[in-house]
Amino acid sequence: MHSLSIRLSGKRMYIAHLAARLESMESGRTAMDAVAYRLFAKRMNTAMDEYPAALLAAQLGRACPAVLHALEQRRFVAAGTLPGTPGRQARGVATALLRRLGLKSR
Repeated sequence: MHSLSIRLSGKRMYIAHLAARLESMESGRTAMDAVAYRLFAKRMNTAMDEYPAALLAAQLGRACPAVLHALEQRRFVAAGTLPGTPGRQARGVATALLRRLGLKSR
């Protein structure tokens, strides 16, 4: 268990570092570099693969908005909808709009 803890600790620091680099570019503190931004985002997503989402959100969620955003994107891709009441409301609005246009929703 101790080695797992050390591995996750190192991974958490790496994710936090990448999130800080992304947020720095997003805020304008450093110059935006599209290639570097995409590389950092990809590396962060890869590092997040084996990290429990709830634990990551609890540990880095408040300090790293980029991590929360990445977790929300993953949840949306996996479930196909937004979570909670706002997600159900958005789904209802989208379904009504598609019906009006004569299209079917999933």
